[in-house]
Amino acid sequence: MTTIRQRIDTQHRDAIVRPNGQSFPLAELSGHVGPVWKVSWAHPKYGGLLASAAYDKKVIIWQELNGRWQKSYEWEAHEASTTCVAFAPHQYGLMLASSSADGDIGILRYDTVTGQWQSSKIQKCHEQGVNSVSWAPGTADLSAKKRLVSAGNDNKVKIWLLNDTTNEWTCEKVLSGHTDYVREASWCPVTNKGQHSIVSCGIDGNLVLFRTANIETDEWKSKLLEKAPCPLYHASFSPCGSFLSVSGDDNMITIWRENLQGQWIKVPRENKEREGMNAGGAVGAGGAQR
Repeated sequence: MTTIRQRIDTQHRDAIVRPNGQSFPLAELSGHVGPVWKVSWAHPKYGGLLASAAYDKKVIIWQELNGRWQKSYEWEAHEASTTCVAFAPHQYGLMLASSSADGDIGILRYDTVTGQWQSSKIQKCHEQGVNSVSWAPGTADLSAKKRLVSAGNDNKVKIWLLNDTTNEWTCEKVLSGHTDYVREASWCPVTNKGQHSIVSCGIDGNLVLFRTANIETDEWKSKLLEKAPCPLYHASFSPCGSFLSVSGDDNMITIWRENLQGQWIKVPRENKEREGMNAGGAVGAGGAQR
């Protein structure tokens, strides 16, 4: 079951806010018959659309109509647990990517002419399964290439490129930095003077930052931000790209921020830790420090 809690819709401003600022359930969506691993919101320009991925191999797209949520589309092409879903940036059109333990990535694209979802697959992306998928940031340039990044149980992070002429996806880059399952790879939603960033984390405790100054011509460079003493499961950028959140087996959420010098610094959990932040918490060009 998927539970939708209070959301702030920046387009319609229709959120209901309680005086104490707490969130509360608006709806419970029943359609999966196993644990739901991931949900993803579509851009507000497409109205209220939410996608969910679950152990039952399904991808379900939910739609809000007149204040009520209902199942809009269900896709059952994966052969094992669906591990992740991610709507594309709105500049790409209404598209959704999914990853699965079957090793494939699914692509759903809404055809505005027929009013139907068109589906395709990128097959055999990672041996032993794909754990996450994330889109490259959108751009106003309509001719810009569409890309995805995926993380898998083959200890690899892979970048996928769409050929708009043939409508086929190919593996453009394989990024190394892990010695065990990679649980998540997240593409920074913004670029800085053309610079793209990807962060990945895995069972080996590695938190790795990949960057390229020019995605069309330059190689990706990796930097180990941290070697955690426990498995790491999730890592994601803030919408502005200057903060990073990481969670793992230590039951903690760690926040990192990038300073003006391009160093990533752990945000201290207590004010008394701030005094030592500059002394040992920054990761610059020299590598990882703890």
